[in-house]
Amino acid sequence: MTKQIARLIIPLWGEAYASKLVSMTLPALLAPGNLPALAALFDVELVLVTETGLFDAIRRAKSFQRVSEFCRPQFVSLDDLMTDIPGDYGVVLTYALHRGFVDLGARMMETYLLFLNADFIISDGSLRHLAKLMLEGKPVIHAPSFRVVLEETWPELQARVDPATATLSLAAREMVKLALEHKHLTVNARIVNQRLYHQEWMDQFYWYVDEDTLIGYQWPVALVAIKPQRVVLEPVLVWDYAFIPEAAPTAERHFIADSDDFFMLEPQRSTSGEEMIRFGWISVDGIAANLSKWTTKEQRECGQQLLTIHAADLPPNTADVIKESQAYMAQIMSRLSAPPQPHVGHGHLGVWFEAAKERMKSHRPKAQLAPDVIQPETVAAPAAGSSTAPLSRVILDVLRALYRTSFGSPPEVGRFHPLWLDTHYAVQKIREWKKKGARILWLTSRHSLFHTVLERRHDTSILFLDGSNISLVPGAPYDACLCELTIDELATLNRIYAKIRPLMRAGGEAVFLVSAQRNRFLAADDVDLCRTAFPDLDVSEIHFFGSVFSKPLRRLYLRASNSFANRPLYRAVTTATVLIALAPLVRLANALAARRDSSIFSQAATSMMVRFAIKGRAPAPVPAPGPSDCRGAEK
Repeated sequence: MTKQIARLIIPLWGEAYASKLVSMTLPALLAPGNLPALAALFDVELVLVTETGLFDAIRRAKSFQRVSEFCRPQFVSLDDLMTDIPGDYGVVLTYALHRGFVDLGARMMETYLLFLNADFIISDGSLRHLAKLMLEGKPVIHAPSFRVVLEETWPELQARVDPATATLSLAAREMVKLALEHKHLTVNARIVNQRLYHQEWMDQFYWYVDEDTLIGYQWPVALVAIKPQRVVLEPVLVWDYAFIPEAAPTAERHFIADSDDFFMLEPQRSTSGEEMIRFGWISVDGIAANLSKWTTKEQRECGQQLLTIHAADLPPNTADVIKESQAYMAQIMSRLSAPPQPHVGHGHLGVWFEAAKERMKSHRPKAQLAPDVIQPETVAAPAAGSSTAPLSRVILDVLRALYRTSFGSPPEVGRFHPLWLDTHYAVQKIREWKKKGARILWLTSRHSLFHTVLERRHDTSILFLDGSNISLVPGAPYDACLCELTIDELATLNRIYAKIRPLMRAGGEAVFLVSAQRNRFLAADDVDLCRTAFPDLDVSEIHFFGSVFSKPLRRLYLRASNSFANRPLYRAVTTATVLIALAPLVRLANALAARRDSSIFSQAATSMMVRFAIKGRAPAPVPAPGPSDCRGAEK
């Protein structure tokens, strides 16, 4: 019986992409479960749409010569499509993809068209599964790609290429393991249950299940194979927006949802897309508003398809995480504008696409978190040996009593207190932990307000001393951790968490409380901090406390409470006066600030909190506590 024809189209330009193609993409195609398996079932053609000047260099590559044993290769020039505008990349790519099949004319409706980017690397067995679906008659087939850091993954991939056969054969779970260990910044920024930073335009959504498992949704999911229902010779919009409704408007679409069946790496430079990264999270309304601007009917359908990416068997809690993800995606879908954007006359991209086409034709023959460090005591007691007169001490005691009755005592203060926003979350957590009888690890490198509610403080620096864990192990494993950091220490959070995590029980939580410092600011787009400071383990979230209104009130209070260093009575009177005078404004400011979504970055924030729910422990073993260990004591 005559085999069906499958045409694999790969567009590329530039020497760097030609090098990626022959050194990694083609070797991955040579894995036994890929091109050899596809060629056993289909008559395979390979079309490389590229610059004429690259033809010979690609032909000379050993990987290309080996690929040619399994298919009929041909080169098609795209020289006349190139423009000098980097932003026209999507239009050039669209025309290049079309150029890979327009020569078929009416025969394209009898041919399976397969598409692969020059830097997409597929796991062994991916094309075997794709061929199975094609033989079953699936007319439109999607499979997700997954971004990884090129600088980190490329050397590991190169080491796995067999020089004798120019073959890269990585099983799906091996490749997923590599991917999850080297997730790109733009992937981490879109993990919904690790809400530490986000991508300004959210078009992918992932959930951390465990260290070997992510689930997610992509808008759109890459098109890997299609048998067109009608002839398409000219694009009407960029590829991901218009080709499917033009080529197969009524065809049923199949989504390869499990990475065991098909997995595709997309190595990108570590800096790629960093201009879109922002601290904190983004509201569901904000996500939906952005998606409404550009998503078509087909892309919205993609966004409802659950994808499972895993390097091991799925853990028992997967169903719970899936349920959580579906509820979140349902919120987004319910807020999208109706109807979706049309693929012809697209409201956001139509004019740009037409302008780019003209350029192409004419070308043919790039938190602030502000001031103040909270002092350990708002109304300090007089030092031993103080010369304060007995009457002054009585007055001081009365003021303290009134102060505590009216405003509380830091950190346990009420909503009329200027420090309430900075302390209430941590205080609430400590109360919850104590109610459960939790074993608490408390870390701070400075004086702390929490000395009245916590015991056995450890200096954070002890984590980095040789053998330092020995002094902590007698209390380990801990159920909870409060670690206080300054803005300057925030850059070390990743390393600190790596030291804390082995000391914690699975299911425990670690809270990092970061206080602002005078003249020290964070920017919403501090990408280096996002990249280096935050772990990509466990379930996490970030909150920013403080507002434009509350910030100056807090500053006034701190100035008063730190005034008259050697005159405690004067300081107490000044502090009490300021508290009473500011109380109505503080209560209003706190109420307004409490209403805002604290997961969204605020330049006026005076503190921030990063919380981790520990899903599993790092491999380093921790001895069980001995019978003499206790839950508290020892300051």
